[in-house]
Amino acid sequence: MHPKHAGKSQTMQTQSHFLMTAVLRPALEKRGVTLHTKAFLLGSVLPDIPLFLLSIQFGALAAMGEHGANEELMAQYDWHFFNDPVWIVPHNFFHAPFILAVIFLLGLLLRKRGSPWGARLISLALAAGLHTGVDIFTHHSDGPLLLFPFDWRTRFASPISYWDPNHYGRVFRRFELALDVLLLGSLLWMWWKGRQVRRAAEAISLSPGSD
Repeated sequence: MHPKHAGKSQTMQTQSHFLMTAVLRPALEKRGVTLHTKAFLLGSVLPDIPLFLLSIQFGALAAMGEHGANEELMAQYDWHFFNDPVWIVPHNFFHAPFILAVIFLLGLLLRKRGSPWGARLISLALAAGLHTGVDIFTHHSDGPLLLFPFDWRTRFASPISYWDPNHYGRVFRRFELALDVLLLGSLLWMWWKGRQVRRAAEAISLSPGSD
């Protein structure tokens, strides 16, 4: 998400992450990947939650103070996003490839020891990693910090930005909307198929002679 468009753009972008992860989950499970569903879905949105909360706080404080020009407020917002540790740390914690790798490895270790937290951490790290990968390649100047927490400046300058019209933002917004519709349709189709299968199984179990 981009700081200048946090309130509006995050909703759709985070929704896209959730839909992609939700559609991917059954495909991975069919290939033998054991996932903890709740942790996997949580991981799809967790990287964006801190900035969402900080944005709400910023908006509330701005509303209580003197109303300056919109450009001044956005400049303040951008300063916090790029320079304020109170914003940088929580926003980049679950966007950081290194931290997600550590969480994933910890999950593997716990799974080997038979802990139920193993699958949870693995699932969380995989989904957050997918989220981060998509963000890296859809942000031109405001993407995740690649080497956080060791480096607080380096970002990948993707030629594509999901919001910036100077970097195909308008085209990407149309693509993202179409993708969301397609993903939502896929989820509804999978839900309907699952419902039909359950109904068929119930009918068989209740039919005479099923015992």
